[in-house]
Amino acid sequence: MTVRAKALITLLASDQGGLPHELPFRTQSLVICACAGEYGSGPSRPFQAAITSDDEEPLIPGDRLHVVTIATTDDDAVDYLRPGGRFRLWCGHDVGTGIVSRRVI
Repeated sequence: MTVRAKALITLLASDQGGLPHELPFRTQSLVICACAGEYGSGPSRPFQAAITSDDEEPLIPGDRLHVVTIATTDDDAVDYLRPGGRFRLWCGHDVGTGIVSRRVI
């Protein structure tokens, strides 16, 4: 099963510890670290995910509120990628944050 969700992400600027370069509009270079439970109060868990920019523009360090679609084949993600759920973007270290707006069927 593939779990898909729409989300808004904000990437840290390069000089704030973010990525040193932009990523293509479709990437698997980032890991989602999300929390389970109501209001993200449960334990955090990483998910390998494909992230696609809805406007087909590259993901640039410092981007704010960029609309993306997240897709992962990890069945457990259904408990983590819920509307309103917050997550961190990780690439060796935290490089941004996001919030799930809705699930995509």
